[in-house]
Amino acid sequence: MDMINVLSDDIICHIRSFLPLSEATSTSVLSKRWRYLFAFRPNLHLDDQEVGGGQSFIDFVDRVLSVSGNFHMRKISIKCRKSIDTGHVTRWMTDVLKHGVLDLDIDVIPNERILVPVEMFTCKTLVELKLSRTFDALIPDDVSLPSLKTLCLTWVYCYNSDCCAFEKLLSACRVLEELFISGRSWQSRQCCRTVSSLTLKKLTIFCTLLSDYWDLSLDTPSLAYVQYSDKLPKHCPSDEHLASLIEEELDLHFTIANSNPTNLIKGLRNVETLELSGATTCLVFHYFREAIPVLSKLSRLSITIDSVYYRWQYLPILLEKSPNLQTLVLKGPNYDSQYEQEFGHSCPVKVLKITEYGGKSGELELMKHLLEKLSCLELVKVRVYAYGS
Repeated sequence: MDMINVLSDDIICHIRSFLPLSEATSTSVLSKRWRYLFAFRPNLHLDDQEVGGGQSFIDFVDRVLSVSGNFHMRKISIKCRKSIDTGHVTRWMTDVLKHGVLDLDIDVIPNERILVPVEMFTCKTLVELKLSRTFDALIPDDVSLPSLKTLCLTWVYCYNSDCCAFEKLLSACRVLEELFISGRSWQSRQCCRTVSSLTLKKLTIFCTLLSDYWDLSLDTPSLAYVQYSDKLPKHCPSDEHLASLIEEELDLHFTIANSNPTNLIKGLRNVETLELSGATTCLVFHYFREAIPVLSKLSRLSITIDSVYYRWQYLPILLEKSPNLQTLVLKGPNYDSQYEQEFGHSCPVKVLKITEYGGKSGELELMKHLLEKLSCLELVKVRVYAYGS
């Protein structure tokens, strides 16, 4: 113990930072000098499953944030799976800003919606901000997040009377590179949703499932990656706005009467990696197959099958339009047993990966068909799936 005591507080804190917080806290009884050092760590993870839930978790978080003063921290994460009073969460969010935090992740289950402190939207140090579950945000006029590169919003609702509050938030993030939206993380339903950012590289929109007023426009010249799992917009962004895309993942919810995905499909022309999921997505590509462009840069195509109604008719067209395709991945059980269309005669696919192969008749027929028609195959990888008896 004497050998450790000769070390500076900074070194002791650094050593203790490798311990889980609950274990680091237990060392406080070793000496008076160590009483509060557990709270001085560059990465602070507060989790009710590690330190106990309910009032004990509230008291623990209050204690840590209090004794650490204004000590600068790179990352603060607060997770609570049990219902908690919103006032505590709002207070914690205000307190963590005093630590000059770079990365903030709040994931709690409140007893009612949480109001994000207005100070959050003028923080100069934040580089990454993740807010999960039932947050309300009132975007101030002087919003400014000059260092923010990653913004993740899960069921965060902007309730400004100004219909362009979301656009105002994005314009205040001058170096934003990644945007994740899950749930109805938008403002007024009547507005066109505009994602405008000169620096944005990665965009994920997941399960907002809005009705026929849903619309979307993009002004993102640096955008390289899109993951979109949602209802098709009433008016898809023009294919020129999608020309920068390198990688795209699509799981589309589609209503013929309200959507036209032609621009979205044409915008795939420069992608190098494409992942398509769901029976509805395959219907979109089947119905609008004439819009499929030549995918001259596509090297990897992944298809996830999740329904007995999956249609394979569009696959030959995709393969014919992909002159440089190297890898084809089929995920999920393959139900369909009808493969009437010829394909693969000029397809350069060298690697075929199949997951969840159960050996059923339809799957076996598909396997035979692929092996016969993909003449350039060099490697086949199959992951066997054991169906329940």
